[in-house]
Amino acid sequence: MARRARAEGAIALLGVVVILESGLTFIGPLIPQIQREFGLSSSAAALMLTVYNGIRVLFNLPMSRAIARAPLRKAMVGGAALLVLGGGAMAMSPTFPALLGARMVMGLGGSMFLLTTHLWLARLTTPQNRARLFSYHQIAGIVGMSLGPAISGGIAGWLSWRYSLIVTILAALVTMAIAPRLPLPAPEAKDGTDRGASRAPSRISGREIWGVGFCNLAFNVSFGGIVFTLVPLFAANALGMGPAAIGGVMMAGTAQRFGSAIIGGGVAARLGSRAVVFISLFGLATAVLSFLFVGSPIGLLVAISIVSWTNLGGSFVIAMITDRSPPSAWGTMFGMNRVFGDAGSMIAPLLVGWIVDHYGFSAAFAAMSLMILGSAAAGYVLTVVQPGAAPDPDVASGSAAP
Repeated sequence: MARRARAEGAIALLGVVVILESGLTFIGPLIPQIQREFGLSSSAAALMLTVYNGIRVLFNLPMSRAIARAPLRKAMVGGAALLVLGGGAMAMSPTFPALLGARMVMGLGGSMFLLTTHLWLARLTTPQNRARLFSYHQIAGIVGMSLGPAISGGIAGWLSWRYSLIVTILAALVTMAIAPRLPLPAPEAKDGTDRGASRAPSRISGREIWGVGFCNLAFNVSFGGIVFTLVPLFAANALGMGPAAIGGVMMAGTAQRFGSAIIGGGVAARLGSRAVVFISLFGLATAVLSFLFVGSPIGLLVAISIVSWTNLGGSFVIAMITDRSPPSAWGTMFGMNRVFGDAGSMIAPLLVGWIVDHYGFSAAFAAMSLMILGSAAAGYVLTVVQPGAAPDPDVASGSAAP
């Protein structure tokens, strides 16, 4: 029964991840069109990602601790509701400051959903199924991330970027309808709260928080700075591509990560989550340099493909946390991990916009490569020592799923 409940819960949760990720990853192809409508520089356009992630930096830790003690279904519905509100406000924004305010609301909703998903998935995993489940989680996210830019870019090219917000609003509404019916993780009480979360959090070393945090920061520099900011700006301004073409290239590149996610799961099963994280990060820092040689849309697709196959899976940073810390510390660890990740997603677009405006695209790609490399190196050094983690209660009792 425990094994079947875990399987059903994981399948249902990953289905929701596919749906809402398609609504969270819409922004990339829209940036050039919004930039032209409001007459923005590259630096100003990057603020759309900066404020989205900046508000999350402020609220991630208290929000994560609250979600760790709250009914997960209600937390997921709350996050989706904020996305509906923010998406509607963004679609009707009369000015760029109003658009930024709407993006902040969406940032809070997206953070609430992601933190809830990570805690939910962590409670479903055991040491025996962890690599497999996080590989599936990576694949689910990839499906959503492939659909989001392609659909939003197509709608923007056909009608306008404002109509593309329909994707986010519909995905969030579907999530609000499904979330109350999702199977709860086994440790949850009838009221939906986690009985284990009420225990006092275990002490966590600052070295551990910073080490895993730098790993997530590096992955988010790749997503926020390169995939969702630098690539769309480069495609529109240097290659003359429209929103639909940009969305199509981003979808084609992201879809290839199905293969890399499967490879990442295999590496994690054999070498552990830490190994797959650092193989991926050091590879990404090198792969980003392939953009320096791009001179056509085909070349852009090749460079994105190289980066996609190198990215074996940011989801395994979450697996690192569950491997290296006891469940009573997950609320703090997931919150701080999102703080680092969103800091990367906030700083990288600003840096990209400024470098592009002053030094050009080649300098921006090189800077992002160095930023990923430096963050990965810091994370590697800080996580060399493996801390003792509390045993999984299901494993200790012999009831874990194989």
